[in-house]
Amino acid sequence: MTLRSPKDIIVATCGAVGRLDRTVVGAVSALHTRWPLMDRFAALLADNAPELYALGFIAAWYGLDPDDEAGRESIVRSVLAGASAVACARAIAQIAPRTRPFATSSVAIDRLVDHRPSDSFPSTHAAGSVAFVAGLGGQPSALVALFEPLTVGVVASRIYSGVHWPTDVVMGSVVGLSIGAYTRRAGLPSLRLLSVLITRLTPLLD
Repeated sequence: MTLRSPKDIIVATCGAVGRLDRTVVGAVSALHTRWPLMDRFAALLADNAPELYALGFIAAWYGLDPDDEAGRESIVRSVLAGASAVACARAIAQIAPRTRPFATSSVAIDRLVDHRPSDSFPSTHAAGSVAFVAGLGGQPSALVALFEPLTVGVVASRIYSGVHWPTDVVMGSVVGLSIGAYTRRAGLPSLRLLSVLITRLTPLLD
């Protein structure tokens, strides 16, 4: 039995992952136009995720009891986790540039949303979306119930719409989950102060 070098193992693994990516994207491309409603819904999620999350945060903030300090602190933590995850994913994208599926000759898939062809890995949408949910830590429950299915839809839509490879969203999700978990466990003292400050300023926005 011939032992392969670490380099050979890495090359073989990357090749297998690449083939899996192309297989999944090829299967997804065959679904386009079969269900126009699904195409439109996927494009909506893929193209408008930031706005949807923003609306959810605003509704939850104003819907919470002003005395619910824990709930509002969770919202602030979630926002910070999502923003940090997006920044981290963008930094990684500069180090590991990758072409998006719709701009790659090895697959044939039409993009459902307008997008530049570069900086595919990792998915910033997946990173931010997963970090939002992970950062909440289960509270407030109504926002978690909204964001969990929304996040699944956003992550899936980035693949379905042809702007990300499956491994892009997997890595983005890992980044988001890691940062979201860190913000929960770190016990950042500034979160409570920021939450209290925003709570006191909220009446001025009514």
